[in-house]
Amino acid sequence: MPFPEAIETERLSLRRWTRDDGAAMDAIWRERDIWSALRPDIPFDPNAGGEMLDRHVRHWDENGFGLWAVTERPSEEVIGWVGPSHPAFIPELADRIEIGWTLRPAHWGGGIATEGGAAAIDAVFEHLDTDEVISLIHQTNARSMGVAERLGMRHARDVLHPELGEDLRVYALSRSSWRSSSSRGASDQSTSSR
Repeated sequence: MPFPEAIETERLSLRRWTRDDGAAMDAIWRERDIWSALRPDIPFDPNAGGEMLDRHVRHWDENGFGLWAVTERPSEEVIGWVGPSHPAFIPELADRIEIGWTLRPAHWGGGIATEGGAAAIDAVFEHLDTDEVISLIHQTNARSMGVAERLGMRHARDVLHPELGEDLRVYALSRSSWRSSSSRGASDQSTSSR
C-alpha cells in the first residue's frame, strides 16, 4: 500500500506539497521565529522558501513519501508542515526517517504539531519499512523538544549539523514503544486517508 499523499486528523488536513504552494512556503519561511528556530545564527535568506519547497516536492518524487502541508480545517490556509523525510542534511542519518514539523507562530501552543506528528508516526509505521523514527531538534528549540516528548520520543544522542556547525538533539521512537505508548498521538485521534 503506498504512503498516503493526504490524510485528515480530528482538526487537520495534511496533504502532499505541490509546486503551486510557493507563496505558502515563502510565507512560512519569512516568519522570523521560524527562521531563528530552524536556522539560528544564520542570516535570513529570502530564497529559502523556494529551495525548501523544491526539496519537499523532490523528496516525494524520489522516495514516495515526504512532508505534508498542514491546514487547520475549515481553512485552506497552509500553516506549516509535518511528516516524514530522510534528513539528507545530516549525512550519517540520511537513510533514517525523521518526523519533522514546523508551524507558523500564530498556531503554536494548540497541539497542532503533536496531532500532525502522531498522524505522521502512524503513517510511517503502517506504510514504511522501519522500526524507528527520529526527530532532529536544535538544542534551543524547547517547543519542539516538548512536542517530541509528548509523542513519546526520547533524547538518544546529539549529532553535528554541518551547515549550522552546531549540535542537534536526536530524539528517537521505536515501533514497539509507539504501539505500547499510552500517549500515542497525545489525544488518541484517528486518521483517515483521502
